[in-house]
Amino acid sequence: MRLQFPYLKFSPEQAGQHLKNIIHHIAVIYRWLKRNITDRVVSQSRYWVKHILQLAYRISNIVLPVGTLAAFSLMVYDFGFHPFYSSLPHLHTYLFPLLTTFKVLFIIRFASGFIELKKWRAHAYSFGLVLLTFYLHHIAQTVEALQGANSTDFLIRKLLLYAFITFLFVTEASGLLKYLYRRRQNTAFVFIISFAVIITIGALLLLLPTATVKGISVIDAFFTSASAVCVTGLTVVNTAADFTSVGKIIILLLIQVGGLGIMTFTGLLAYLAAGSVSFHNQVALKSMVSSNRISNVISIVGRIILVTLFFEALGALLIYFSLEEAIFNRQVEHIFFSVFHAISAFCNAGFSTLPDGLNEPLVKFNYPLHLVIALMIVLGGMGFPIVFNIFSYIRRKASAIINRILGNPMPESATRIVQVNSKLALWTSLILLVVGTALYFGLEYNASLREHPSTIGKIVTSIFGSVTPRTAGFNTINLQALTLPTIMIYLLLMWIGASPSSTGGGIKTTTIAVAFLNLRAIITGNSRVEVFRTQISETSINRAFAIILISLMIMGLAVLLISVADSQFGLLEISFETFSAFSTVGLSLGVTPKLSVGSKIILIVVMFIGRVGSLTLLMAFAAQPKKQLHQYPVEEIMY
Repeated sequence: MRLQFPYLKFSPEQAGQHLKNIIHHIAVIYRWLKRNITDRVVSQSRYWVKHILQLAYRISNIVLPVGTLAAFSLMVYDFGFHPFYSSLPHLHTYLFPLLTTFKVLFIIRFASGFIELKKWRAHAYSFGLVLLTFYLHHIAQTVEALQGANSTDFLIRKLLLYAFITFLFVTEASGLLKYLYRRRQNTAFVFIISFAVIITIGALLLLLPTATVKGISVIDAFFTSASAVCVTGLTVVNTAADFTSVGKIIILLLIQVGGLGIMTFTGLLAYLAAGSVSFHNQVALKSMVSSNRISNVISIVGRIILVTLFFEALGALLIYFSLEEAIFNRQVEHIFFSVFHAISAFCNAGFSTLPDGLNEPLVKFNYPLHLVIALMIVLGGMGFPIVFNIFSYIRRKASAIINRILGNPMPESATRIVQVNSKLALWTSLILLVVGTALYFGLEYNASLREHPSTIGKIVTSIFGSVTPRTAGFNTINLQALTLPTIMIYLLLMWIGASPSSTGGGIKTTTIAVAFLNLRAIITGNSRVEVFRTQISETSINRAFAIILISLMIMGLAVLLISVADSQFGLLEISFETFSAFSTVGLSLGVTPKLSVGSKIILIVVMFIGRVGSLTLLMAFAAQPKKQLHQYPVEEIMY
């Protein structure tokens, strides 16, 4: 039967065939549209989205450093020209728009950062910065709401506000390091420039009106900044009387940055922000942290910062409980005193917030406090590689004991856990500590130790007197009351200083140890210098004697120049100040504040050279050695 449709002149079979043809043509058209239009639209959309994200990422990388610099400058303006407990309306007028901009830009950076091939920790760090900007906005609102109330809550929140703004500024500034390393600058040159920049910034901050009580001269500001950054401790003005709380906080930050090195902080922040670090960056950090391998540089930098913060926190806690509450008017002062002296001791700086240092009557006979600070000095002057080496040794031994108790199979142990460098530094430090304590006790028993009635007090003071010349700078006695033999011993201890890669200065314990071992080899007729079943390389021996020679030349020239500029002082007094400056010790016979401007400039230069290292300074400006294709005849020189 054939059905008839009024408007269709074909059968159902033909209608089905037509429907199939229509569907086929629709499919063809769809495939053509998808191939020529949809895929192209999607591809172009992806292209434009990717480029928009890349553009947003680049814009955020350009605008954020400028914005954080503006926020930091605004903070410095408020910090340096207005009372700390003030809450100025114009500050928040400019600060809140900046913080809002930060939130938007950090969100854009976090979202656009996924197009970059970064590690997960970089994205986590970027997300943490986003959360920080929101929290920073909340803190700023709280500070504004408190309206300058003279309270601990306002103090803490405003310090947090300034601390986080500074952190964001340093984080963004650290990203600029990669441009320095791309230019393949001399590592030693970058290291030296970083210290010079920090000293200059510190001096400008100390010149702020709120940093001092009655103002300070430019030369004194630079001297104090150089002394803090170089962790020396020499002062031309009284830290306790002439600097306000703002000035003391600035000095404390300069000590912390100078003790670890600004490149350590910025290198780690640059790594966290980028998720990776360039080869040139790793090479630069490798020489700064004294690592033997490039692959573990960032982990060492992170461990250095963590170990430093751990010991400083522990030291601050011990100092806090070793002091009586009645000494301080407020709880904040008690906490600040503990933190300041813990950082100053671990960084071997020697700065104190007391007018006469630890010789102040309030703490002069507080022997537990003296022992805590002496311990912090020793830990800071030991050197980070040695601390890590000792920690690895203790961990290996503890693991072996636990396995022996549990009956587990003993893992294969390394043939040498504690390196020769660590053994040499530890033994030299121990000998200097024991001999120095014994000599101090014997020579000062009837002199400066007479004011300490108990035997325990005399022993603790002797230990402290042996530790502090090793680049620390704290004093529990009047140095002008020391006998002449003790002063001569102090000169030797200051010259030797702390261990390598530490916060201390001097020619270093390993340098003097290698020199004595070489002397022993010459006397005994040995052709090789050996210790702990290891032969010391000829390069290490040459470097040790070069450091000794250069140090004596620099200090000798400085003594000569100061003697010409300030001839009214004796040779012993000038030598003591010069040795103290070069070895970044900070002990003084009371001459430094009385020096002329020219002599202060000389000491600034000496402190700077002593902190960055004389060999490092020479290598920074020395030409790269050319490959020698010849060799001259060898001949013995008569001595």
